[in-house]
Amino acid sequence: MAIQMVIEPDLEAKRQLVTRHSVREAQKTYHILLAEDNRVSQRLTVALLQKKGHAVTVAENGKQVLQILAIERFDLILMDGQMPEMDGLETTCRIREQEKETGAHIPIIAMTAHALNSDRERFLEAGMDGYLSKPIRPEELFATIEAVGRTR
Repeated sequence: MAIQMVIEPDLEAKRQLVTRHSVREAQKTYHILLAEDNRVSQRLTVALLQKKGHAVTVAENGKQVLQILAIERFDLILMDGQMPEMDGLETTCRIREQEKETGAHIPIIAMTAHALNSDRERFLEAGMDGYLSKPIRPEELFATIEAVGRTR
């Protein structure tokens, strides 16, 4: 005697084959502004982000960040701590001042070679939403992006 199994349509719709491709498609992608003056770090970070499907625009200093933000919207900013003309702390302070007028908030993640706990606290107190020490580790980069991105 054969046993016939009946699967409800809704249950069948919930059962999907999970592959690397379907997981990648399910991951949220972001429009990211990368503030980084070092060309090697720029190339590496852009390659990592684009491989995960994120769109990336690069600024080489804080002044460029402010100019780009005046004309384009982003989901988040990866901000180098030390840049010429205007560093990451000053740039973040200026962005947060502008946000007081608009009521908007863009998540900012510090990326810096300053790796002491006091450095981390200093960046967070300046208004940054996350912190990564250099050299950047891909797993930590993506985990921080996801954590900060969820708070939007």
